[in-house]
Formats: sequence, C-alpha cells, structure tokens
Amino acid sequence: MRWRFWRRLPRVRPEVARLERKLWRMDSVTREVFLLHRLDSLGYREIAERLEIDVAEVERRMASALVHLVEASEAD
Repeated sequence: MRWRFWRRLPRVRPEVARLERKLWRMDSVTREVFLLHRLDSLGYREIAERLEIDVAEVERRMASALVHLVEASEAD
C-alpha cells in the first residue's frame, strides 16, 4: 500500500511519530484524501471522482487533515 511510506520514516524525532499517529487516527476517508493529494499528487476533482464524493467534501476533508496534523506538530 502506498502509505507504508509513513512506517519507514525514521523515528529520530518525536514529532514525526506524533504526526504518524495522528495520520492513522484520522478516519479512513480523510486519510485517503490526504494521501491521494499529498503522496499521489491528485487534484481535488480527481480525488472526488475516485472516492465518489463531492469536491466540497474533498476540500473539507483536506482542511480537517491539515488542521489535525498541524495540531500534532505543535503539541509539546
């Protein structure tokens, strides 16, 4: 699976581990939207078609994923 990449990241810095945990705690659709956009470089319309959801839903899911990951990166 394409997101095994995250499991290969070095555990050198605690923030990487926090981000990884946060990613895996996201619901599956939000995680899939994030990975399709960031790792597979798909546009929102392509993601919407692939997942059979509205483009607006892709936008909401992507925003949610980014907020969660930023919060995880800022946690002490």
